[in-house]
Amino acid sequence: MTQSSVGDSYDGAVIGDRFRLARPATILARTASIAPIGFTRLKSDRAPPGRTMDVPAENAYLFHVQLRPVEVDMWINGKCRSATTTVPGSTFLFDLSSNPIAEIRSSFDNIRFYVSQASLDEFAFDQGIRGITGLASSRIAFQDRVMWGLANALLDSVEHANERSTLFIDHVALTFCAHVVKAYGNAAVPHETASGGLSPWQLRRVLDFISAHLHDDHSIAELAHECGLSSGYFSRAFRQTTGETPHQWVMRRKIERARQLLLGNGLGLADIALVCGFVDQSHFTRVFTKLEGDSPGRWRRRHY
Repeated sequence: MTQSSVGDSYDGAVIGDRFRLARPATILARTASIAPIGFTRLKSDRAPPGRTMDVPAENAYLFHVQLRPVEVDMWINGKCRSATTTVPGSTFLFDLSSNPIAEIRSSFDNIRFYVSQASLDEFAFDQGIRGITGLASSRIAFQDRVMWGLANALLDSVEHANERSTLFIDHVALTFCAHVVKAYGNAAVPHETASGGLSPWQLRRVLDFISAHLHDDHSIAELAHECGLSSGYFSRAFRQTTGETPHQWVMRRKIERARQLLLGNGLGLADIALVCGFVDQSHFTRVFTKLEGDSPGRWRRRHY
């Protein structure tokens, strides 16, 4: 079978078919220009019948991070590799050129990370890394605390995929790429040097841009473009300059604007949510409560 550089393995319908699930929730980060990086939650309260479907050969990789124990055996290139029973946090790395097939004998719940070789190449070039020709692990299942942390960080976003969280998803994707290239790549990764941060004009330009378009759902690539930087460099430089990720900075600005509106002209919560760039009142309430420790309604009553 001819191996393609980019396939459809991040598509929720295709993933669902392979695991005999209804279309599972999938979110995509487009930090790479060639193919998105995909995150999917695969969950079932019962074991699927038989083995999962064949996987067309593709120059890409999967990480499955288990959120609860699972009993599974794997077939890689037609050869059985027993994984028996795993524990929460167990991580699998699969090369999609090797037709990984699973026989799952229990309920399961995991976060699936998809990244193409093309996306890894683009990320590595941006970081000044040469010679990344694949990802590999010596074990079929292993513990990876970073992947476990990323999987848990993604849970809320995957379950609320309709909500605007592009900056957060992009940040996770860049962190994921940096980790897997360093931990599972086959090239020497240079020691990370501290960036000089954003210059005053770059910081002013990107903050003015965000403030003028606070209701929009920007990507890191769009913000980086305002500064004439790559996504990876911009993300690091922004955090060094402000002490926050772009997503954290934007969320704080939105909540500050929401507080002003809550104390001001009597707008309803649904209207404030839309003015501040949230999908709906539920999304606004969840973010506001997380950052302020109280719901918007109670906060308004306490401060009137």
